[in-house]
Amino acid sequence: MSQRLPHKIAFITGACSGIGLATVQRFIDEGACVLAADIQDDAGAALEARFPDRLKYAHCDVTQPAQIRSAIDSAVAAFGGLDIVFNNAGAGGQRGGMEEMTLEGWDLTMNLLLRSVMAGTMYALPHLKARGGGAIVNTASISALAAGYAPVAYSTAKAAVLHFSKVAAADLARHRIRVNAVVPGFIATPIFGSSFGLDRDAAAQMAAT
Repeated sequence: MSQRLPHKIAFITGACSGIGLATVQRFIDEGACVLAADIQDDAGAALEARFPDRLKYAHCDVTQPAQIRSAIDSAVAAFGGLDIVFNNAGAGGQRGGMEEMTLEGWDLTMNLLLRSVMAGTMYALPHLKARGGGAIVNTASISALAAGYAPVAYSTAKAAVLHFSKVAAADLARHRIRVNAVVPGFIATPIFGSSFGLDRDAAAQMAAT
């Protein structure tokens, strides 16, 4: 069976666990080279050792736009260009409803889940244009479509990601750049565990079982 992504270069955030890790594995199986961006440095080093010729890891806290830009530049430097961006990194953000909400928690959640998607798109754009087009994929959520699935701030941010993907697709079509959003339901990932108040290690253990 022929590979679907031969010679393509992908940038993936949240690449060391959950949906991001599964995507890394699939993209490499399909022939792509991957810049795996995450804050889990030990897991990133393990990925580099596992795929030494096809993957590079970059530490990237997506709440820090400069780190997103640096990681994207690392992909171009390592592999010679950029074809695919997967803005996937995230966490549960501010938990609770309106009565538990704080402005600080709201802002942190929006920076983590929404501004990071815009920044990843913006910083990747010149590189995708240089290749004559490409693809951007953003992780939204079932909570973008209906209330009651997740906390207020998370749900609002994911709804904004969904709409951002639509307007960005319309805006960037002239550059032959496709923009899509994926809308996962309930998947056993570390983010799902953290939504119940588990710490990172406990959430990751839950996702692995």
